[in-house]
Amino acid sequence: MRFSDFFVPKYLHSNPKVRIKFVNSASDLKILESIIENDQDNEVVRAARERLQALTVSTAT
Repeated sequence: MRFSDFFVPKYLHSNPKVRIKFVNSASDLKILESIIENDQDNEVVRAARERLQALTVSTAT
C-alpha cells in the first residue's frame, strides 16, 4: 500500500483487489467506463465490464 492510497478514491488505489471491491459495489456508469478504458489490471477491467453490463441490463428492463 502506498501512502497516497489514503488520499485517492478506491478506484485509483494501488491494490487491484481494492479496486475490484470498489467496482463490485459501484453504480456510477462513467467511473466504470473510465476504469475499463484506463486500468492496467485485466481482472479489474473484467470486473468493471461485468458490473457495467449488469447495471445497464437492469436499468434497461
